Amino acid sequence: MGRKAPNALDVWSKTYTILLSVIRDRVAFDLPAYEGLLAGHFHRGPGYGRRRDGGTDDWLMIMTLCGEGRIGSAHGESLAQAGDLYLIAPGTTHDYGTARRSEQWEILWVHFHPQTGWLDLLRWPEVAPGICRLQVLDAGEVEGAFREVIRLSVSTGPLRTAFGLNALEKLLLLSEASRPAGSVVLDERIRVAIEYIHAHLAEPTRLSDLSRLCHLSESRFAHLFRELTGLPPKQYVLLQRLQRAQTLLTRTSLGVAEIASEVGMDPFYLSLRIKKETSFSPKQYRTHGPKRAAPEPIEES
Repeated sequence: MGRKAPNALDVWSKTYTILLSVIRDRVAFDLPAYEGLLAGHFHRGPGYGRRRDGGTDDWLMIMTLCGEGRIGSAHGESLAQAGDLYLIAPGTTHDYGTARRSEQWEILWVHFHPQTGWLDLLRWPEVAPGICRLQVLDAGEVEGAFREVIRLSVSTGPLRTAFGLNALEKLLLLSEASRPAGSVVLDERIRVAIEYIHAHLAEPTRLSDLSRLCHLSESRFAHLFRELTGLPPKQYVLLQRLQRAQTLLTRTSLGVAEIASEVGMDPFYLSLRIKKETSFSPKQYRTHGPKRAAPEPIEES
């Protein structure tokens, strides 16, 4: 008998483990150590912001209660209004804060590492690679479940983590159940391609390889990829390589040649692209480029 084909959950679990190992090797953390989940309730005024050039090694879920916030990525900004839910995947460069025209931004938030069985609950509509938004129908019920997650995250007792994760799964289920009919999620084949790209930046990435991985023709894959991500595959790969290179410049002491090897680019071409994108040479970018923000205090709801 032939070997049994792995199911989607097994593939996702292994892929997620590989991605975390890549991310953890290079991302500097601005979060305290936690077990299971880390949650809180913030009420911020004008000018508040947070930037994570290398992302984090976990998932971040944010619900806006009042005011307006902004969720930014390399592809632009999205507005976060009351009732909006955002989900940011591991290793995703992002920034967020109070929207420029708003006097306040009140949010509930939770950092977490998902259980294997939560695969389908994390397939939200993407506004940018790695950044998803959900506009739920019953915001009141979802908010109540979110507050319960926060309450349990700061409780005591030997089963605190188990109860907290159970409440978080309920929150994700309610969010899924509250999704408006007709919401579009990222095609699973394109999701596989994106995960492969992020895990193999140091290797050559050919259109033929990606399309074969997704069991699509090259033309169909390229069309579907651009339709769902907003970028052609080649441009998306280059963008991810440049973002990883910029992160390594500001977070490590690796030389340009070493960084170029890490992201699969020629050192001279990498230097030219960084200069073009940032107006800094790699050396200047290391000195003057974006810096990691100071850690935020942890606040209870």
